This record gives sequence, C-alpha cells and structure tokens, in this order.
Amino acid sequence: MSANLARLNATIVAHEQLETKFSTFKDQAERKFQFLYNENKLLKAENSHLKLQQKDVDERLRRIEAQLGIEYIEAGDDADIENDEGEQVDDGGQQSSANVKAEKDDQQRASDDALKSKIFRDLVGESFKILLGIQKLDAQHLPGYPMGIGEGTDNWPKDPATGKDLIRFDWRVGKHDDSINTAGLQRVVDRIRLVGPQMGDAAKGILSAILPGQIEKNVRTKYMRMAGEYRKADKKRKRVDEDDDLGDDVEIVDGGLDRAHMNSRVQSKLDARKRKRRSNECDGKWQDPKYDSAFILNAMSDDEDDPEQRPGEARTFLTMEPEWRSLELSALFTAIDEVKDPRPDQAKLAKLRRRADEQKTGPPPLARTLATRILSWMVKTDILEENMDWFDSGRVVHSGEAWGDEEPRELVKDRKGKGKA
Repeated sequence: MSANLARLNATIVAHEQLETKFSTFKDQAERKFQFLYNENKLLKAENSHLKLQQKDVDERLRRIEAQLGIEYIEAGDDADIENDEGEQVDDGGQQSSANVKAEKDDQQRASDDALKSKIFRDLVGESFKILLGIQKLDAQHLPGYPMGIGEGTDNWPKDPATGKDLIRFDWRVGKHDDSINTAGLQRVVDRIRLVGPQMGDAAKGILSAILPGQIEKNVRTKYMRMAGEYRKADKKRKRVDEDDDLGDDVEIVDGGLDRAHMNSRVQSKLDARKRKRRSNECDGKWQDPKYDSAFILNAMSDDEDDPEQRPGEARTFLTMEPEWRSLELSALFTAIDEVKDPRPDQAKLAKLRRRADEQKTGPPPLARTLATRILSWMVKTDILEENMDWFDSGRVVHSGEAWGDEEPRELVKDRKGKGKA
C-alpha cells in the first residue's frame, strides 16, 4: 500500500469518526434543548399561576376591606389614635388579626371548593391517564412498574403519538414519597398546572383559587387510592392463579409480588420444559438425572408485568434472567426451550413472554425445603464465593454427589418427603 493511499484511508477513518461524534453531540444537544424548552414552558405556566393567585388575593383583600370599612390614615410611624377623651388607643392589633383570620378562612374554603370541583377532578384523572398511556384508571388497566428497565432507555414504555417516555409507578410499594414514584407524580402536577390554564377561564379561576401545596397533596392522595385498588386486584389475581402445588415458599420478591404468586406465573413455563426434556428431540445430555434438580419453580426466571403491553391486548410477561444463574444452567434452559413442545395444545395456552435485555439482580429465592433450594452448580462461581451466607440463609445447598459434592443426608431425606430444612 502506497503512503498516499494509507493517508487517504486514515483521513476517511478520521472523517467517519468525526461524523459519529458530531451525530452524538447533535443528539445530546437536541435532547438538552427539548428538556430546557419543556422546563421553560413549565416555568412560564408557574409564573402565570402565581400572578393569577396574587391577583385573586388582592381582589379578596379589597372586598374584605370594603366590608369592614377600613380606611388608611396618613400618619407617622409613631402616631396613635385618640378616643373622645383624648386618650391614645391602640386597637390595630386585634382588628388586623381578625382580618387576617377571616381572609385565611375565605381562601381555605375557596381552595377546598376548587379541589372538589368536577373540572379539577377531571383534569387530575385525565393527566394520570395521558401520562400513563391508558384509557381507564381502574385496577385492571393500571400498568406495573418495568423492573430492570431504566427510564429513558429504548425499552422504556413510550407514548406512541409523541415518542416521549410514559410515567410508571410501583403501585406495590404503596408510598407516594418513594423515590421510584416521586418523578412520575411531579409530572402529573406539572401537567395540571400547564394544561389547566389553557382549558378556559373557569379552569383558570379554579386553579388560581387552590392554595400552594394543595395540588401536590391531591395528586398524592389520588395515587394512594389507585395503589390500594391495584394491590387489592393483585391479591385477587394471586388467589385465582395460585397453584395448590406451589410449595410453602412465601418470600416477597423484588417488586412486591410474593414468591407463591411469582411461582404461579412461571408454572406453565416449568411444565413445558419438563415435557420438552422428555421428548425424543431433546439432546440426551440434558436428560442426565444430575440435571433433575434444575426443574423446580425457584430455578425459573421471574415473569414481571410487561410494561409495553397495551390495554385490550392479551396479557404478556417480561422474563428476566437472574444475574446469579450459571452458564451451565443457562445453556440447559436455552437448549430445552429450542425443543418443539410435544403437546402443542398446551403450548397454545401458555402466556406470551418477552425476554428482557437486562438481568435481574438479587439473591436466589428463599426455600423452606431443601428439595426446592437452588443447588450450587446453578450459581455463578464468583457470585457464590461472594455470598457464602446463601448456604446458611435457606437459598442455596451443595450440589451433591452427581456434581462431585457430598450430598447432605438431610437433602436425601427431604426428597423422600420426610424432612424439612
């Protein structure tokens, strides 16, 4: 290769790198501009809101002054009022205090009436629906929180019309002030203040009558009510979905679902894998009895609510592989999943599942019985070495003779149904 050609190639590479950097900086600048633009709109709306509030307060004060017949007296700082006998009287303190109390009472009544008005209640409900991307605010339509998916990423649920991120709440937390929920609640408040004044004079007057902090309080109360309804519906689903054969593992998993409820979701996945493993199409390697221990509910990936599911669509789950899962266990399940289900009628009944890009962090599930605990061969060596306490806390047990470990006598006894950990 000539020196000129080499220089040309280097120039082309440098140009391509420059184009990539420029594209990156352009995207960052556009996102920053959009953020600042939205912030500016919110600040303008807030400023307009404060001006309307001030105007309303001034008008109320003038009415109160007119009713009480208050007149301002031009006097020096030390001037006092004299009674008929020439004695100086200082009655300004009591009268001023009464005026202030009356004014505050009027403002509170007006604020309470505004919060109860249909216009404001509809505005709050509409803001929740639009920002959540749903048609109804009942428990059946409330979307779960997309665990393991970062807000702002491509996989985060978006408004199909605008492409902007939708808000999501972890209803199962049950706290409006939890860090995972505060940003979404603030977006609801911001929309109310931004859109309300654009709805006409009636809505504008109602918002101006609401005292500071009351919109935020009302939105939090609305959230708590919806979260309570969601948790009630969640318990009903648990009673319907729960299988009698789930065992006695009741650990609460990340996201708020108890282990029995999570297990009920993955039961069909476990059943399908057992059928496929017995199939003649399955590689004989995976039919070795030493892999029997992998076919338990606690070894299955958790199925979270799919954040991209739209109202009216068939229910789907987001499958999240645990971070602790060993390569051997992953290879086993991957090979089994590729086998055709020998019972296609059962396969059609299975819930739709979508695999998440991220892995789920956290320890293996707790298990009261040794037979349902994760064996050490299923866990990545480096993670297990950092968490040796899992052996003592009821999460992991040594693999046994088939894997080169001495199998605990209690495990053999437990598999025969005669003992528990």
